[in-house]
Amino acid sequence: MSKYLKSKKSKRSAVDVFFDAVGAVVPSCGPALRMVERGQERPLKIGEKFVLFYNTPLCLHCNCNRAKFKEERAKMRAMDYNG
Repeated sequence: MSKYLKSKKSKRSAVDVFFDAVGAVVPSCGPALRMVERGQERPLKIGEKFVLFYNTPLCLHCNCNRAKFKEERAKMRAMDYNG
């Protein structure tokens, strides 16, 4: 293992691990926006479509990226219908 990977792993706290686990269960903005951007570049695979569907509610506690998500998803859908 490289020195960089070892130092990166050692810097992760228990709180980081906890929030990574929660983030895998609770829908959030990051994966949803990544899938929308990827969907604009190429057709999504089945697993990616599931990730997009699951994370569509975005962060349930805020509206941090909802406007950007809706705008980008509309662009993605327009590309799907035109292409």
